[in-house]
Amino acid sequence: MKKIITTAAVLAVAGAANADFSGYYAPAGWTEVTPYDSAIIWNAPGGVTVQGVDSGTWYGSFTTLTIVAPANGLFQFDWYYYTTDSPGYDEGGYIINNTYYYLDGYGGGSGTVSVNVNAGDTIGWYVNDYDGCCGAGFLEVTNFTGPIPAPGALALIGLAGLTARRRRR
Repeated sequence: MKKIITTAAVLAVAGAANADFSGYYAPAGWTEVTPYDSAIIWNAPGGVTVQGVDSGTWYGSFTTLTIVAPANGLFQFDWYYYTTDSPGYDEGGYIINNTYYYLDGYGGGSGTVSVNVNAGDTIGWYVNDYDGCCGAGFLEVTNFTGPIPAPGALALIGLAGLTARRRRR
């Protein structure tokens, strides 16, 4: 019995697996906030584009795409930002727990982000449009990986319960 528990423990703590925009992270699981004529453009499972506002409203607004992380692990993605507005009137970035992290606002920026998050953290991306007109900002996200529970974690919990029950007898 000890050998089985040891094997299950090793599998469970091997680390949280990663995902693209499928499974837990499929498009239907995300919260989209798309004011006016902004949009979330899915290319799942490979990527997503967050498009800001260009409605002529002259009101700034945030377009956001978020989800709650189900496990501890890496929130990682590649990004490319461009704008059809004058540089500096829109910006794109990522979100962790209602904190907005700026990536670019002038267009042509790209890179990779890799940060640790905890289970229950809200993660995602945003485009902030300051003027509501004259062109939109676009944040393209590809190669996304997010934390998901390791498959062996639930098995380990079950085996621990069986072991505890057996010891009480």
